[in-house]
Amino acid sequence: MEFTLHYFDGLLEVKTFGEAECEKFREILESMVNHEKWNLGTPFLINHSNLNSGNLTVTNIQSIAAFSSLYKDKIGHSKCAHLVSRDLEYGMTRMWEVYVEGKWYVTNKLFRSRDEAVKWLQG
Repeated sequence: MEFTLHYFDGLLEVKTFGEAECEKFREILESMVNHEKWNLGTPFLINHSNLNSGNLTVTNIQSIAAFSSLYKDKIGHSKCAHLVSRDLEYGMTRMWEVYVEGKWYVTNKLFRSRDEAVKWLQG
């Protein structure tokens, strides 16, 4: 699994690629909060359009939610849009949303359209 970070128009976009790896999600969070443009409360887009999460287990999703909670104070009250292109990633992200609920201060929303996701983040 690989990822890139790109800051634009007050948003941070994370693009993921390849086969999902549980531990990489911790690296993504660490990279986000250490990005030169990151500020507490920055809205962010997690773009999983090119990710294959078929190898992740329920335990992996729970771990990823736990990683997210570790960064709640560095992320703050923010908005997070997840962008997916396939039903598999849609379901995995919904599962993650259930496990992370109440464990961080971020408002999450799931999208299939990048334009809609960006519009929601900027609204």
